[in-house]
Amino acid sequence: MDRMFLKYNASESFNPKERGYTFKAATIDNLNRDQFGVAIDFVRDIKKHMELGTWLYIFGDDARVNEVSREKGAILNAYGTGKTYLMQCMANAFSLRKIPAIYVTESKLYGEIKATYSRDSEESEIDVLQRYYNVPILMIDDIFTAQYKDWAEGMLYNIIDERMKNNKVTIMTSNYALGRIRERLPLNGGKIGSRINGKAEQIEMLGPDRRPQSKSEPA
Repeated sequence: MDRMFLKYNASESFNPKERGYTFKAATIDNLNRDQFGVAIDFVRDIKKHMELGTWLYIFGDDARVNEVSREKGAILNAYGTGKTYLMQCMANAFSLRKIPAIYVTESKLYGEIKATYSRDSEESEIDVLQRYYNVPILMIDDIFTAQYKDWAEGMLYNIIDERMKNNKVTIMTSNYALGRIRERLPLNGGKIGSRINGKAEQIEMLGPDRRPQSKSEPA
């Protein structure tokens, strides 16, 4: 495991500020306490989740804001609520425990695949895909935000499907509730949403926009 961690360190690409995002340093209140609790429990029990292949889906969907605001009796929104921050806290916790994981934005993931099409690329497309198929924990930030073409939908479906088959932990942040993924991805969205629904614990992050407190705070 230690040797694999040298290859897959989730916080390796983080800047110094991002490496300071931890559960202990987080601002936790009545609107995010339960959500942080689920994430903290997930990290604490990560060995069990790696055996079971549990997934985690962290989302905040603007289409649900009005409904949830009425339920909570508060004015909520879906952006700036701490989705990325929460996942980066998890990534730093995995790094501290030397648990091998990859943290990647969806745009970077596609960028790595496209880079293999260059003549001087040191990796092939299958090299990159195998990395994402098989890493013990894959963390994809801002999934379903790319400018999709048929090939991109197909690539994402393959990664999701292979990780499901291989029982690998997958953690995602998204601006889409599971039922709306098919709206974003007309070819494979239904199948992807179904696979996530069957594997993932869900954390809904709706609340105040926390960005004004710190302009560089991720969402």
